[in-house]
Amino acid sequence: MENVQSRHEERPSRQHSDWKQIYQEALFELDPKQMRHKLNAALIAVDHRLYQALLGDGTRRELMELQDAKRTIQFLERQECQS
Repeated sequence: MENVQSRHEERPSRQHSDWKQIYQEALFELDPKQMRHKLNAALIAVDHRLYQALLGDGTRRELMELQDAKRTIQFLERQECQS
């Protein structure tokens, strides 16, 4: 029973950090072709988590991090379009 409970408790924290990993992979991508794809995946992950956080399961700090990440992704996408 403890395993089931501990796995259940790990889920929210893992969900909360999934978007960060996807976001960081996009930020550190050097290949322009891969970057566009990874930025899109990061934006989807950030938007998904932002929606969940706004429904009440996020902290104020996480909301700020998500909003900053979204602005950064949008900035990088605009830069990619200009290249």
